[in-house]
Amino acid sequence: MQKENSFEIIRLFDLLATEGGEIFFKSMSDVFSSTNKDVEEFLKEKAVQSTKLNTSSTYLVVSSKKGCDILGYFTLATKMLTLKKEVLSKSEIKIISRFGYYDKDSNSYKIPAILIAQFSKNFNKKSKSINGSDLMDIVLKQVKNILNLTSGKIVFIECEKIEKVINFYIKSGFQILDTEIITKNKKDLVQLYRVL
Repeated sequence: MQKENSFEIIRLFDLLATEGGEIFFKSMSDVFSSTNKDVEEFLKEKAVQSTKLNTSSTYLVVSSKKGCDILGYFTLATKMLTLKKEVLSKSEIKIISRFGYYDKDSNSYKIPAILIAQFSKNFNKKSKSINGSDLMDIVLKQVKNILNLTSGKIVFIECEKIEKVINFYIKSGFQILDTEIITKNKKDLVQLYRVL
């Protein structure tokens, strides 16, 4: 993992609260590039509005040596994770039932969780970047801090059904939720979760 003194984490909310923060953020995000264009578009066009509406919280991982260089970013949100009982093993039910409740009407467990709504390193060849595993370590550390201040133990992510991406999250300790595919904006998404 990169040394913590080689980067800093800036919460977009805090940056926007400074004089000229929104303009500074725009200049930073203009050079950001992701292999997932939806993730890149969110940072450049939706992150500020989402922050102002308080629907999610975006964090920028920036180089300590070059203040305008976004190494990567992630966005977190609090969501209710719904797990259908029939797709869970007995051991999973035992673990999950400690963190949520069973809803008879939907035959599922409802668990308050942190959603990693956006996640990407910077792929712009002119900018510095960060290793994906290092970025995930930063994200999970931030999620643990949030969960320690509130409650819960579950973090989850939704990603496109791309084998390389899914394997990255599995190597990061996530498990595929079930075989059911969620479709959003005509894209098939897989949910993965991790107990922290």
